[in-house]
Amino acid sequence: MLNRIPALFALCALVTLAGCADEPYPDQAQASSPGTPLEIDAAPTLSVGVVAGDSLEIFDRVVTPFVLPDGRLVVPLDGSRDIRVFTPDGDFAYRLGGPGEGPGEFLSLSAAWPRGDTIEAFDGELRRLTRFLPDGSVTTVPVPGGPFPDMSLGVGPLEEGWALGGVAAGGPGQRDRIEIHHFGRDGGHLGALGSAGGIVRYATAGFGGPEPLSPRSVFASDGTRLYLGDTLEPLIRRVGPAGASAGEIAWEPTEALSVQAALEQVIDRAVARASADQRSATRQRLEGAVVSTELSVFWDFLPDPEGFLWVQPYEPLAHAFALGGTYLGGTAGEGAWRVFTADGQDAGTITIPAGLVVTQIGPSAVVGIHRDDLGVESVRVHRLRRK
Repeated sequence: MLNRIPALFALCALVTLAGCADEPYPDQAQASSPGTPLEIDAAPTLSVGVVAGDSLEIFDRVVTPFVLPDGRLVVPLDGSRDIRVFTPDGDFAYRLGGPGEGPGEFLSLSAAWPRGDTIEAFDGELRRLTRFLPDGSVTTVPVPGGPFPDMSLGVGPLEEGWALGGVAAGGPGQRDRIEIHHFGRDGGHLGALGSAGGIVRYATAGFGGPEPLSPRSVFASDGTRLYLGDTLEPLIRRVGPAGASAGEIAWEPTEALSVQAALEQVIDRAVARASADQRSATRQRLEGAVVSTELSVFWDFLPDPEGFLWVQPYEPLAHAFALGGTYLGGTAGEGAWRVFTADGQDAGTITIPAGLVVTQIGPSAVVGIHRDDLGVESVRVHRLRRK
């Protein structure tokens, strides 16, 4: 194991982000509030998934790892459809779940998160939530079908229930529409929370998928409110549990490339990555795609439990679907993210360590998935320093 230093900073929050302080954007006055995130240590305080030959540390498709209040590190795995729990020192403790349809089992481990000392996980295929309680008991909560044909997106807890959703409409030549709904502790539908545009799809002979520079939508929950944004707009909306507006955060985006310049860069990079016998076909396919007249202005965001919002600016060569961009989250978050206060004031920037996808942020540490150049996954905890 790379690091066996005890995780000194238990994380009690849901979502996440991290980085180190850079120069403020020149067009905004910088806030200086107590708790402002300043820097993430480059070296992790704890790493799991790095012991060669240990089957318990071979991870396949890690999903939203997090730390419980007592410091245990939880690693949900969609590949093996189980949840592995490690001690605060990084030693394997026990495993939850496994493949199947019985209580506590999964066909698709779509998302997981903490609710106090309880581990909750969402299976989008079985359409149910599973709660692993501290006393060792397991409860399952089914989610109704009917008007909700796609329920593949587990956003997270919302008050006593959950924010869940999926694609409500879409198809070639159209932009998907994603809807998020509020479900109660018994799985009953409590109401619609909001919707946003997803990817723009296109189809050519023998190929279909997102447009090379397609936008997407991003959703997150802080436990009391839903955050939602369309990456074409420099605006993040907040919605309360009843679906009423709870404010918004807007900003002035920095100057971006033209769509044509961005497309040319992306196509050149995609062609260079393709094997020699596929380069001509790759260029032809991408040049034949219909491209939006607008570029995304951000690509991801995460609420900070200390009252901030972290927003990742859009970078075509890092986030374009033609180069591996993902439908919902999961893109490597390295680089400088903008930080805003709850009332939308600029609070500076913070830099995410290279190769890290942050999945949980706490008062003094962040958790994330690290992927090396070969795609091997590990889970890391990094110290977060605040003002």
